Amino acid sequence: MRYSKAAMNDQRHHPHRRPPAERGRNQDASRDELIINAALELLGVKGYHGLTMTDVAAHAGVSKATLYRRWTAKADLVADAVATLDSLNSPRYPGTSLRDDLLALVHHAGNCDNRPELVIATMEMARLHPELYRTLAERYSTFVRSELTKLSARAAEAGHAPLSEVELDVLGDTVIALMAHYGGPTGASVPSERLATMVDHLLMVMMTRSRASEQRAAC
Repeated sequence: MRYSKAAMNDQRHHPHRRPPAERGRNQDASRDELIINAALELLGVKGYHGLTMTDVAAHAGVSKATLYRRWTAKADLVADAVATLDSLNSPRYPGTSLRDDLLALVHHAGNCDNRPELVIATMEMARLHPELYRTLAERYSTFVRSELTKLSARAAEAGHAPLSEVELDVLGDTVIALMAHYGGPTGASVPSERLATMVDHLLMVMMTRSRASEQRAAC
């Protein structure tokens, strides 16, 4: 079965969504977002256990047939919905220094205050569906690794030695491991002071071979 280019692009954004056949019935892409938004809103109110596909369809204003043509299982829908949250989008970097940009990244990656109820629901889902949790973890890992690659390139342009692929892998693994450790089992937001310490005494050292305080003293 062949799929259109638009369908394949949609599949990359929502990998658990059923891809529409090129010759099949046209599917309004705007309904995908209605369904995703409805799932997130209800997930925050009802939690994963209380969420039903019927509720999502009604809240989105679509039929159950429309929903099931896109997602056949609640777990698949929730996985795609949670993956659209801001924590997986690039933060706004100040661009004033490497340290400031690293702080912006870790604050963004470690901040759950805007939707704490969704974090709790996601943890609930993870306990029931470890395979889907691994999918979300992989997306988070890819996001962190991609952003660190960008910042490493900027550091190299500023005169620092470029990092190898292995070094970038280790750097990304370090950030993810510390975020998981600091956030704990409930995925709590990481305190700003802890993030600043992590940047100054670990990430800056790994990226530039010197501490942030030493760089400020040299200026």
